[in-house]
Amino acid sequence: MTPTIRVPTELYQTLQEIKVSLESEHFSAAPTMQDLVSVSVKRFIRDWNNPKQQKEIIEELLKNRQDSRSKMGRPKSDNSEKGR
Repeated sequence: MTPTIRVPTELYQTLQEIKVSLESEHFSAAPTMQDLVSVSVKRFIRDWNNPKQQKEIIEELLKNRQDSRSKMGRPKSDNSEKGR
């Protein structure tokens, strides 16, 4: 069974836009959403293995976590529901 990972709507929408633009250029050879995610994760792992970049990634991860926690319990605004 493949695990499911949730991403914020705005990130998914951006990936979808990239996918559509690639489809219009490359037709049936265009990468799938899975391809986009796989390449992104591979790049993340590659960057993680670089000590300088790892420090930057940790800072970004901690900032992202802090932002996510600060949003917990808040009612969703009308803007966050658009596009779902």
